[in-house]
Amino acid sequence: MTRASQQAKALQDIRQHASDEELKRRYGYSQAVIQAMRETVSRELHQQNDNLNIDEEGPEF
Repeated sequence: MTRASQQAKALQDIRQHASDEELKRRYGYSQAVIQAMRETVSRELHQQNDNLNIDEEGPEF
């Protein structure tokens, strides 16, 4: 597995709520790396939510 594909898989595991211990065991990442990856996923989710721009008043006809 290439480094990039390993990182992509780890990020996917984080999105699927993998524990820190699970990530350490599977990928050998340090706690600092895991925390940075969790922050990346969190920023992505916030950005996606901001981009949805849902109109709370409902659709206009």
